[in-house]
Amino acid sequence: MIKNMNIRSAVCFLLTLSGCYRDKGNYDYIHLPDIKIEAEDVVYATQFDTLKLPVTVNWDNAYEGEYEFDWRIWSNEVGGNRHRKNIASTKDLTYVVKEIPGSYSLVLTCRNKRTEVNTYKHMTLAVQGSITEGWLVLREKDGETDFDLIMTPFISQRTEKDKILYGLYESVNGEKLAGKGIKIKNYFALGRYQYVTVLTDRGGVRLSAVTMQKTFDIATLMLDRKPLKPENYFFFDYYWCLGRGNEILISDGRYYINALLGDGFTEPILTNGETYKASPYGPRRLWTFAGMIYDEAKGRFLGIDRNMVAHRLSEADGRLFDWNNMHGSLLYMEVGFKNYDYALIEDWNTRKKTLYVLNFDKKKDFDVAMYPADNCPELDKAVCYAAGMRGNVFFYATEKNIYLYDYAGTNTGKKVYTLASESEKITGMKILKPCVDRFIKSHPYDNKVLVFSTYDEIKKEGKVYMYYFNESNGALDISSEKVFGGFGKISDMEYNFAKYGS
Repeated sequence: MIKNMNIRSAVCFLLTLSGCYRDKGNYDYIHLPDIKIEAEDVVYATQFDTLKLPVTVNWDNAYEGEYEFDWRIWSNEVGGNRHRKNIASTKDLTYVVKEIPGSYSLVLTCRNKRTEVNTYKHMTLAVQGSITEGWLVLREKDGETDFDLIMTPFISQRTEKDKILYGLYESVNGEKLAGKGIKIKNYFALGRYQYVTVLTDRGGVRLSAVTMQKTFDIATLMLDRKPLKPENYFFFDYYWCLGRGNEILISDGRYYINALLGDGFTEPILTNGETYKASPYGPRRLWTFAGMIYDEAKGRFLGIDRNMVAHRLSEADGRLFDWNNMHGSLLYMEVGFKNYDYALIEDWNTRKKTLYVLNFDKKKDFDVAMYPADNCPELDKAVCYAAGMRGNVFFYATEKNIYLYDYAGTNTGKKVYTLASESEKITGMKILKPCVDRFIKSHPYDNKVLVFSTYDEIKKEGKVYMYYFNESNGALDISSEKVFGGFGKISDMEYNFAKYGS
């Protein structure tokens, strides 16, 4: 009995010591300041603009130097918090907003470096878009390919002042474009589908024209899985049926078609086991055909039917020229006046050039006119061309000069512009063509702006020049000059549609 009492006494003694120890520890603590972060709960920003967000911190007698800061951002869409991004390590935020339009969580963490205790401030960031109607510039700069967007009141009433967004692809998508730029082209259909396609010598991508966010790698849309060697891309729709249209992609001499809202590009089959070599150019004003190949191997046009079979066109007996035997190379083709297709073809033997006007918006008798271009100075040195749609307007340019070809009048070429700089060379030329069938019927600058690009090999700078011209006769208004710089070597240019309905 006495032995049991001794055991209980010992246990009680140990518990008492333990209690005293714990009690002593309860009074040995560090005072943690109750700091508070004050900032707006909802913040608004515009894509590609700089967001400056000051923050007030109530330090509660703490020393600011004991704290460090961290800003993070993520999308509020489902699953967006899995892609959190650190964007700054300062108390006040200065950040170029590259995120696409939408709602985001913006969180500032204030961390005590000694105790590692965190204080948070959560904000909602609403990003509105800044990409709208403008001029896309595909270029190579410092060994890298990307594209820029010029937004200017010179070509758009949606813009009040000049603004250039540089390096759009990498800014939006967080990756670089592989290869050297070849083509940039828009796609507008049914008033709701707006894409931009970019091709390089190593592939290509399809982007949303509103956000420039990548939607597809073009290689994944090539149904035959053959190596992609892009040469050109364009989209055409059917004026008489708004639900029809085709994307055309020419790769390594092959002609591919992807129907409007289709699943991928398919190469048509030729009848009788024939072969062909597609020109990078081709007709775009079609009705009875799904596509039209210009065969560089045999100098002929091949019609593609709805079954994706390419075949010889109807006979040309008694017509102005034989579309089944053009006997030359297609240098350029574009939709021009009266919505006809205008084709500049160089004869294989004589090297003479002829401008052919064709109407493929019918089943036969495609010839409209032909104009031997014998009286066009420096046409042999031309590097680019542009055809207007509201008059008999046809420009061609050498590296230094721009000429207006009066094909339907005097049938002669007249110099209308010369580059002032000795070190600059013209690299490309286009006419602003923003109207699309019944969805965009009119535009204040439709077919009234000539745009050309230059490159200065010494300065390693590309420029874009814009001029107004008379849409009916091509007369160039030199006094209207507008110049944009800061680009690299420009490989292509294109109009970018504003968000439809904006």
